[in-house]
Amino acid sequence: MRTLVALLALAVPLAAQAEPKSFPRVDPYTKNDPGLIQKAGYVSFGPFRFGDDHTSLEATQTLGGIPLLWVETEHFKLGSALGEYTLGDDYEKRRVQGELERLALRLPDVKAKTKKLDPWLRLHLYALRLEELYGQFLGAFHLREEEFPSAPPDPKKPPANFMGRGHYLGMSAKFTVLLLERKASAARYGRVYLGHELDAPTQHLFATSDSFLFLTASEFLVGENASDTGLACAVVGGVAQNLALGFRGPEVGLCFAVREGIAHWFAQRVDPRYHLLAGGAAEPRISAAEGGWAPPVRARVEHRVFPSTNDMLAWNPSTPLEWADHLILWSRLDCLLAREDGAAGNFLRQLKAPLAEGASAPTADELVERARAALPAATGGDLEHFDQEWSAWVLKTYPSK
Repeated sequence: MRTLVALLALAVPLAAQAEPKSFPRVDPYTKNDPGLIQKAGYVSFGPFRFGDDHTSLEATQTLGGIPLLWVETEHFKLGSALGEYTLGDDYEKRRVQGELERLALRLPDVKAKTKKLDPWLRLHLYALRLEELYGQFLGAFHLREEEFPSAPPDPKKPPANFMGRGHYLGMSAKFTVLLLERKASAARYGRVYLGHELDAPTQHLFATSDSFLFLTASEFLVGENASDTGLACAVVGGVAQNLALGFRGPEVGLCFAVREGIAHWFAQRVDPRYHLLAGGAAEPRISAAEGGWAPPVRARVEHRVFPSTNDMLAWNPSTPLEWADHLILWSRLDCLLAREDGAAGNFLRQLKAPLAEGASAPTADELVERARAALPAATGGDLEHFDQEWSAWVLKTYPSK
């Protein structure tokens, strides 16, 4: 399943195109000490089952022996081939320093002030980012871990409020993430394990193990976006979509507008200058100013130049969207998540409500109609009323510049 059709792009690859160097076999931050591994919140550094038909060790062997590090956290299984990275601008340095300070609470040998991130440190940072994203997702949609079953419910006695088959937002297995350096590695992994070569960031459902995969490669990022921050935005946006798709199980999907809005909302929390674009968008670009998303939306509302929610929900990956359209997608979800009555969570619950016994998976058009029905039910008014509520909220909340 691929939902990210285009990604922020850049001209210089994230890492130099030299032959990959081997990584230290032992993590220098936990030193494979069981106590430190547990304190870090990890289950293991592998090997472990990763996809339907392969382990982390088998994936490493399939990819031709490229350096790969693996870690299993509370909610994720993560593989990383990311090499050493030198931090870029001051904004990135400040953001990463904050992450390293949080990471140091779990791994005492981590130094918050550093200019370079070694391969093991990058693995630890992405493990931290993924677990923080999981917690943010639960909080944003007013969800609780204890709502999800530890084992599949008895089909003869289905629960009144079905929340999926497993503990991971309703999925039976942990979410999986694979971060590679080279496009060629992504292509090979896809050819061997997914049945086709990959040429873009990809989301895939491992149907047998009941797990969603997000895979990307540094070389998919080019130009000004080729940075650890650009990659972090891509990963957070793509994985946030997977969390939403996995919620209450994968049988019912989500319409394009909801998926894209979720990717934008979580990715911009990493750095608002970077954007994931899909749907035939105009040329990707980076906002000139930090937090540059809100003022352009406010200007649109002031001039009443924006699509209705009804029309927005009908957009699909082939819709020729402009950058302003992506801003509206983000802002509509921003408004919904700002409500204190849990409307966003109720909206998502209804979107992912289980199918009637024997029913087929909804078509793309049926997913749109689900959304058009679910939003009024969650907000207590029709779609036109939500447009009015959103417009008033934008004018009250967003700055003019």
